[in-house]
Amino acid sequence: MGDEKVSERGFRDGFDLLVTPDARFTRLLRRDLRRTSHTFAIAGLLLSITSLGTFMADGAWFLAGLFGLPFGVVWCFAGLLNGSLYLRRNPQMLAPLRYAFTAEAIEWHTAHTSLRLPWTAVKHVSRMREAYRLDCADQHPRYLCRTTLTPSQDAQVAAYLDERLAARLAAGTSVRSMPPDGGGR
Repeated sequence: MGDEKVSERGFRDGFDLLVTPDARFTRLLRRDLRRTSHTFAIAGLLLSITSLGTFMADGAWFLAGLFGLPFGVVWCFAGLLNGSLYLRRNPQMLAPLRYAFTAEAIEWHTAHTSLRLPWTAVKHVSRMREAYRLDCADQHPRYLCRTTLTPSQDAQVAAYLDERLAARLAAGTSVRSMPPDGGGR
């Protein structure tokens, strides 16, 4: 941790952290996945209910209901099952993470994947008990685990997040949308 180069303005070259997520961070990810999955389940349920109403109609509306009902039921079940199965199918989400904080972006690296999030795509950062939540231009929040950070590492991450967002505000840089692939490599 002593490899950072600090200038008068703060962290010039950035720094890296190696973090192993724990059970509290895992619960946060599962809670967020459940929220997203429930949205899909509710949309599928609404599609099924409206499709049932079209069975009383004639012609094309009857056919629309005939196709809408199965799609709604499948969408509802997919939404319910996705949240509980996602972490089981993707155990790399709980693997040790290496965060690389640079002047241009935050990068997440695991043995299986990496993600690059440019600072220009970060709209807001909030501190939660388990993580830092980064609200992004693509409407998908990203989380930085803080449950296993030491107090000095947590303070370092908080200071760097504050510095980078303040630098973006001072420069007048607006929030840009991310590439369609989510900024990953």
